[in-house]
Amino acid sequence: MKKNILIVGTGITGLSAGLNLIRNGLNVTLIDRVDVGNENQTSYGNAGLLAASSIIPLSSPGLLRNLPFYLLSKSSPLFLKYSYLPKLLPWAIPFFRNSSKSNFNYIIKNLHQLTYDTVEQHLALSKSTEASKFINKGKISMIFRDQSEILKSKSDLEIRKKYKFNFKKLNDQEFTKKYSYLSNNYKSGIEFYDHGWISSPQKYLQVLKKEFIKLGGIFKKDEVTSISDKAVTLKDGKIISANKIIVCSGIWSKRLLKTINHKVNIEAERGFHIVLKKVNFLPPNPLMIINKKIAITPMEDTLRFAGIVDFSGVDAPTNKSRYDYIRSLIKNIIPSLSWKEEGFWMGQRPSTSDSLPVLGRSQSLENVYFAFGGQHVGLTIGPKLGKLVSDLILNKKININLEPYLQRRFNN
Repeated sequence: MKKNILIVGTGITGLSAGLNLIRNGLNVTLIDRVDVGNENQTSYGNAGLLAASSIIPLSSPGLLRNLPFYLLSKSSPLFLKYSYLPKLLPWAIPFFRNSSKSNFNYIIKNLHQLTYDTVEQHLALSKSTEASKFINKGKISMIFRDQSEILKSKSDLEIRKKYKFNFKKLNDQEFTKKYSYLSNNYKSGIEFYDHGWISSPQKYLQVLKKEFIKLGGIFKKDEVTSISDKAVTLKDGKIISANKIIVCSGIWSKRLLKTINHKVNIEAERGFHIVLKKVNFLPPNPLMIINKKIAITPMEDTLRFAGIVDFSGVDAPTNKSRYDYIRSLIKNIIPSLSWKEEGFWMGQRPSTSDSLPVLGRSQSLENVYFAFGGQHVGLTIGPKLGKLVSDLILNKKININLEPYLQRRFNN
């Protein structure tokens, strides 16, 4: 008899796990309170980057030194609702502790295991489906104000060189020729090759769901309020049983884990984007504006400006001033850009206090598995998280050490 697998959460990680399992002959049900590709999903609103080299956590050794700027400067990409600070501290204190050199290097090593082959993982996931047409392979350009700003990133670049990422620092002539559309505020750049981006995260997810249904998978639109070893309870009280359960619900996983007395130190880093529609110009590849922590991604005749870290709590209403911050940067970066329409989005990046996802089987419930917590690289690592957790269920050999990602690290 085929095993019945229930996956709670249908972002990129849940979809990936579902597809891997159903392709291996199991019965799989995906369940989420919104449809796949809905704007309330974090996977809908990311920058769309397959950022293989994004292995430097926010909790870097220089973070405390720069904290006054991030908290006090009007040009800071960090926003904090100060009334939320008491609730944030249990996450923030260990987060800052992880900026020590030893912890920093440990996190980098274990992020690298998940990010480095992101393009290949997405290609494998979407093979023989129409979703593959949304995957763009190419470079991602880091844009700096000048050479002195690049020097400030020297240690980060040395780390990426150590991990054998392919990049090139442009000389002044090369930069001017390639990036003449940028304002005079930006005069230097580094190109990272062998990366990628998704030209429409929403359509990408929707086509993957279509493939999942085609192969016999079931999608159920409903809200799970609690879980147990072999069942979940829905909002209306109905209970659904399964042989195995995978929790892939992003920031909302924390509430589900509470129902089985599992701890996880995870916080919502709220991110925002503005999509410019009917633009007069699209860059040929994504840009990362280093001083503003903004990613600019060309997507199907639109241009997406994504960024900001906002700590206000998962249930706080959207603060529209965050969009004003992003809008104020657009002409500062690309002066000649014009557009006729705008779209807006806010979502919840699920970020653990050690910047690593939660991945693996429950220590006490042998039929419950976890795969969530992708922070700023959720789209990048989603297919790999989905494959790894499905391989655990399929009893396939896992070629990386899962210890750094296990939920039990939060028990102490």
